[in-house]
Amino acid sequence: TADFIIRPDQFPAGFGQKSRDWFVKHLPKSIAMINRLEGGIPAKYKMNLSAEDKTKYQKLLREGRMDMTKRGIYDASMMSVLKKARCSVDKANFECSLGGE
Repeated sequence: TADFIIRPDQFPAGFGQKSRDWFVKHLPKSIAMINRLEGGIPAKYKMNLSAEDKTKYQKLLREGRMDMTKRGIYDASMMSVLKKARCSVDKANFECSLGGE
């Protein structure tokens, strides 16, 4: 999860979209770093969820993201970028075939 909050009047026009574009461009490198760092976490600290619990958790998070986007807390464009990121990591994720986010 990431939040990037700015004061729009203190940044050049188009800064938000440029930031999202930069994020997408650097996504593969970021995912590789995350995978490397996660690989260094000892197994005793990891929690293995059943497939059913993982899906329930993903649905709960999706509902929260959609609600916060609808309320204007999250930027819809950035949420689209983040969905692409999630689906690039796990193409089998149920939400990858769903619209509305």
